[in-house]
Amino acid sequence: MMKRLFCILLSVMLLAAAPFALAEDTPAEEAPAEEAAAEETAAEEAAPVLLATISGEEIWSDNEKLAYVYDYYTQTAQSYGYDMETPEVLALVRQSAMYQIIKSKLITDKAAELGLDTVTDEEKKSFETAAREDWKNAVDYYAEQMGNLTETSTDEEKEAARADAVAYIKENFNVDEDLYVTEVINSQTEDVLTRRVEEYVLAGETVTDEEVQQYFDDLVKEDQEQYMNDVATYEFYTQYYGQSSYYTPEGYRGIIHILLPVDEELLNKWKDLSARLEEQESKTEEEPTVTAEAPAEGGEPTAEPEPTPEPEPVTQEMVDAAEQEILDSVQGTVDEIMGKLESGTSFVDLIKEYGTDSGMKDEARLASGYPVHNDSILYDPAFQKAAMELEKIGDVSKPVVGQYGVHILQYLRDVPGGATELTDEMKEEFRATLQEELINSKMSSAIIEWALAADIEYTEDGEPWKIDFAAEAESAAEEAAAEEKAVPAE
Repeated sequence: MMKRLFCILLSVMLLAAAPFALAEDTPAEEAPAEEAAAEETAAEEAAPVLLATISGEEIWSDNEKLAYVYDYYTQTAQSYGYDMETPEVLALVRQSAMYQIIKSKLITDKAAELGLDTVTDEEKKSFETAAREDWKNAVDYYAEQMGNLTETSTDEEKEAARADAVAYIKENFNVDEDLYVTEVINSQTEDVLTRRVEEYVLAGETVTDEEVQQYFDDLVKEDQEQYMNDVATYEFYTQYYGQSSYYTPEGYRGIIHILLPVDEELLNKWKDLSARLEEQESKTEEEPTVTAEAPAEGGEPTAEPEPTPEPEPVTQEMVDAAEQEILDSVQGTVDEIMGKLESGTSFVDLIKEYGTDSGMKDEARLASGYPVHNDSILYDPAFQKAAMELEKIGDVSKPVVGQYGVHILQYLRDVPGGATELTDEMKEEFRATLQEELINSKMSSAIIEWALAADIEYTEDGEPWKIDFAAEAESAAEEAAAEEKAVPAE
């Protein structure tokens, strides 16, 4: 059931990215006698076997929850490039799956022992209500993907479309609404018991403010070591990959700007000339020495190939002239802007009136500016150079030609370097993370303790799935001792 439940929910998500198609029934051909015998032998070999008993509960190889967890760990291992044919990897996946089964059983037993296993009818009713709503949404989604349910469908057509979707789900996943709801109620009930047992194990222990602060300080230190002298890496991870950073390298300034659009033909002419000049200069620096090849002994000299006409060389004067054409084309607008700026209009208001950069339409970005550093890798070199040439906060640049048009920049502020501000929102996020780590640590120790006291027996077939909890306890004790030793005395 667990596997069927997982499949139906997963398939709903996958369908969003793939066209829907119903599998057509095809008549099965009669298999030869040899094939039938081979299939029978394979079926016998695949017959479920008893792996273990946990306090009297038998765990068979076809246990649905075990199969689901095993598949999950297998897919995870493969996604990280591990070879499932490797004995060590296979053993780890099997033991990880078995651990989840043992953990679930031990928690359920502990809840019963402590009298924490009562779930009220009201709680079960809320589980059922949510499950039936999820089921309805899943059926509607399948009906829409099958093309039978549209906004213009009549009530009769909607009913028929949903009936077809239910039939498809039943055929492919062997689950109907009542089975689905039952499984959700069981799963939610187990979650409730787990939370109650976790609270018992924690015994009121919580994460302190000091621990939250230390967690933050450690993050800051880690980011500082990585980014303090490496702005390129800082921008690569924070901007391209969107990773959070709790440390900002020194030397950033906030820059806002007015981007003026220019004639595309003029801009492309300047960009083309600039690129050709750069290429020329690069070729001049790297020009190889060419030596003529002598003809082979007794051979005729080979004819010289027709020379390819060299394009007209580009000079810096040509690039400057193209740049000036662009500046001349927007001079009227620039004069307007500068006049209004001198008369007291704020630069921000001028951005809103004249600017075309979409980033400057974001109020948060407009308030803080683009963070520009002398070693930045994010910006048009012309924009970056102009930004870093501004001498003091409030200064406004001359018009600068860049890859996207003409920029007029203002030095808005200095961006504080060092540790970022620890906000209340961040504190709550870190507290939740540390609390989860605390729960996992306490529960891990408790599971080991309960497992050592429980009656867990493995069969011969279950040996590859066996978990040595005594070794786990010893390893945990060694880690705890090492951590205690590493903490400096006050």
